[in-house]
Order: sequence, then C-alpha cells, then structure tokens
Amino acid sequence: MDELEKLKTDWKKNRDNFPRFSEKEIYAMLHRRSSSIVKWILIVSILEFTLWLGLSFLLKDAKSVKMIDSYGIDFITIPLTVISYAIIVYFVAKFYINYKKITTTDNVKTLMDNILKTRRTVMIYIYVNLAYIFISSFIIFLIIINYDSNFISLHKKSEANGNEAMFYIIYIISTIFFLAVFVGAIWLFYKLIYGLLLKRLHKNYEELKKIDL
Repeated sequence: MDELEKLKTDWKKNRDNFPRFSEKEIYAMLHRRSSSIVKWILIVSILEFTLWLGLSFLLKDAKSVKMIDSYGIDFITIPLTVISYAIIVYFVAKFYINYKKITTTDNVKTLMDNILKTRRTVMIYIYVNLAYIFISSFIIFLIIINYDSNFISLHKKSEANGNEAMFYIIYIISTIFFLAVFVGAIWLFYKLIYGLLLKRLHKNYEELKKIDL
C-alpha cells in the first residue's frame, strides 16, 4: 500500500485522532509522486539510448554487421542509424520537457493536462519505435535478397531445381517468425517498464480528478 492509500485509510479509521489533511496537501503529495514517475520515465529513456549506443559499438565487429557493410550500401544503413538515434534523442528531450513542466506545475488542472501529455508522449514513443523496427527490418530483408551472395546462391539452386516458390515461402515465414519474436520482446520490455510507470501515472490522474482546488 502506497503513501496516499495509507493516508486515506487513516482518515477513515481515525478521523477524530488524526489531523485533517487539506486538498492542497493531497495535491502536493500527488504532485511529488507524479514528478518522480516522470523523472523515472526520463531516466529509463536515457538508459535505453545508452544501451543501444553501447550495443552498436560492441557489435560493430560482428560478422553480420561486417557482411552488411561489405555491400557498400552506406546510403541506406547510415540514414537508418541516424533516424534511430534521432527518434530516441527527440523523445528524451520531450520527456525532459514534460518532467520540467510537471515539476513547476502549481494547480490541479495543469498537472492533469501535463500527465495526459506525458502519457500520450510515451505511447507515441513506443509505437514510433516499434514502427521503426518493423520498417528497418523489412529494408534489411530487401537488402539481403538483393546483395547477400549466400542468399542469391541458394535462390539460384532452388530455381534450378524448380523449388523457387517453396524457397521464398520458407524464407518469408522464417523472417516473419524471427521478426515477430524480436518485436514482441521489445513490446514486452516497453509494456513492462513504461507500462508500469504509466499505470502509476494514470492512478495519480484519477486521484487528482477527485479534488478541486
């Protein structure tokens, strides 16, 4: 049971023995808690950016990365990388702005509006990231089809044996499967981390609706 719930329980059980808390005091408590939640959203997004940046350096010598680099398609891979970092940097900045707005809010209505804006920003961030992962994976799929020597060799053999259709079916199904697993794992991460924070933020929003300063 959190601080606010304990306070409300004490009110009901011991109204005569405990001092009455004003709506302003309740608002202050919800304000602090909302600020803390939004701060954690900001921290998680920064940690996520650091994680992806660290992985890009750790995996730069990986066989798959070197293979894609050997295709000479920097005009595709560099923009994809820039876009991925730009998305995260943009939303980190948005989360910071939301955090500053909530910490400086001085009335219920504005705080409620800022909570809603923060929730919308987080949801947009999640969907934009998932869309980027799907689109970039599809582009990589097309790159492999057109540039990978192993894929081209297998395709030619399948074509010569009259199994071209089956070859594409197996490749497409396996690609969709691994993409679904990867995107599902990312979605689960977002749902677990950001979803938990948004749930707490929504709870604060519902509590704020009950008071009117």
